Amino acid sequence: MMSTKRQQKTVQSSDIVKRKKLYIDSKSSSRKFYTHLEDLSNEVIYEIFDYLDIYHIYEAFSNLNKRFDNFLASSTFPIKINISLMSKSNFQHYYTNILMPNKHRITSIYLSNLFIVDRVCSPPRIILTFVQLERLILDNIQLKYLQNILNHLISLFNLHSLTISLIDKIQNKNNFYRSIFRLPTLKYCKLSFESYVRAKPLLISSNGCSSIEHLIIHNESTLDEFRIVLSYLPQLRRLYWNKLCRFNNKQDELREITLKYLKHVSLQFKYTYFDQFEPLIIDLFHQVEVLRISTSFDRSYFDANRWERLISSYMPHLRIFDIQHNDNSHDQMTCHNLNNLFISSFWLQHQWFFTHQCYSRGNWKQINFYSTNPYRRKHYTIYGEIEKENCLHNQETNLDLVDHVHIQGEKTMLSCLNYFPNATNLTLSHSFNKSIDEIIINLNQILPLIQLTTLSIDCDGFSFDKVIELIHFTPNIHTLKVYSMNLYRIDSILPIQKSKTFRLVSNRNLIKNFTIDNRCIFEQAKLLINLCRRLEHINIDVLWQDFESILQLLLTKNNNNTCHLCSLCLKYGSKRMRKKLEKLIKSKNLLDNYSIKLIRSKLYLWW
Repeated sequence: MMSTKRQQKTVQSSDIVKRKKLYIDSKSSSRKFYTHLEDLSNEVIYEIFDYLDIYHIYEAFSNLNKRFDNFLASSTFPIKINISLMSKSNFQHYYTNILMPNKHRITSIYLSNLFIVDRVCSPPRIILTFVQLERLILDNIQLKYLQNILNHLISLFNLHSLTISLIDKIQNKNNFYRSIFRLPTLKYCKLSFESYVRAKPLLISSNGCSSIEHLIIHNESTLDEFRIVLSYLPQLRRLYWNKLCRFNNKQDELREITLKYLKHVSLQFKYTYFDQFEPLIIDLFHQVEVLRISTSFDRSYFDANRWERLISSYMPHLRIFDIQHNDNSHDQMTCHNLNNLFISSFWLQHQWFFTHQCYSRGNWKQINFYSTNPYRRKHYTIYGEIEKENCLHNQETNLDLVDHVHIQGEKTMLSCLNYFPNATNLTLSHSFNKSIDEIIINLNQILPLIQLTTLSIDCDGFSFDKVIELIHFTPNIHTLKVYSMNLYRIDSILPIQKSKTFRLVSNRNLIKNFTIDNRCIFEQAKLLINLCRRLEHINIDVLWQDFESILQLLLTKNNNNTCHLCSLCLKYGSKRMRKKLEKLIKSKNLLDNYSIKLIRSKLYLWW
């Protein structure tokens, strides 16, 4: 029965992208068939263009005919810029012929290449010419460029959404936060960055003035900083914060904060006691309707009576209470004890239900306790082999929102009863020793392999011929990450390349982005290049003695297998490595036009 349901779900979810379609009434006597794109209305063409990047729109439709030329030139046609993987020559064409002539019409910019970020935002004042800009995403930007950009963004009065991911560490959080909080029209803000342990903290605000309503922060921060940031955000409605740590200072002096609009809160704690979190609930969460927390370390979070008192007294509007608590221990607490938690009439009346997984790892017992109704997390980890005799409530039914599934070992895979119909991202870790045929059969009963776009294999013993077989059954993968290109012997490379599966996979796979964590030798790099012929970016670590041969292989102009490659990142880079690479490029005439950066011991090259 379960197998039949999984097969049905696989078929039903084979296309997870919602597409708008034109419907023709088959019963109508006046049916109208469209055989040319030119026959479609402007409204329909607008909808089609929503699914395309402006670069591809111009490539396909400019100079096609007068109608499309007028359409592209129309001031009512908003332009959205999305640049990630692109060669330097293509970008120069893009920049000169599309981006700059239309900068006054651009409403959205997404940049994820650190070199392109520098080019588009240099000099920083050029951002002032994007007068219609509403949404800005800067991924992998250096701090030295960001501060000047933020100083100019204050003059863009249409900007309501800002996403920043820094590639280097922050020393002064005070200046960073203040520059963002003073943007006058900002409603949505997402910040991802690392900071030094002794980074200068933000000062508390006596009259919070930021217009931000939705804030997402990925940064390891103290609860002191958390409170101080909130003092700047009187309009805040939604909050997500990752890696919150314990207090450093006294809490009493930070009490006067009012958040009368805050409805949705999602927090992930790192080694934070319940005693330290409780004052936040008492002081700040009076209007909260949705609370999601991820905790560990402190078993006080299992105290159902304490939660009941807090919710009843300080969160009377709470509709959704979603908790996930992970606990490691070698004492006698078992899943049987958890069966008696959160079962009073209070929890039943609110329709808040919970489940748990327990499994052993050596002398330690792992306990994962979490909410189930509704299950709304996009990331789902399937842990070690469950102690089934104790876990009577370990299956969920509402898993449609899960996008990323992480499976920790083949025993976990075999015991999993859940199905994830919309997952597009799969991570495998720990041990997978069974044959690849068995692995593929079992994985397909957990999620539809055909719709995966991202695959990570963090298994030291997962041989590369198994990786190739798995790619064969995941034809839509565009991003692949492996721990190592594990080969039984170097002389096994030739038989692998001659296999029918290798030839099929090398011709059909769509992999554009590849990362290998372990150091790579020349033979492995050559095998990879022969397999992934559409590769555009690679993250790699190489042995010093193979440095020149591997880089020459990757950068040689005449190699058809690397003709799409335009970007690479070398792990554990150094000034010495940079000089050696520049010398190699010049002596072998490998590249005509390139840019190179050394940032936080990583060497980046773009051409």
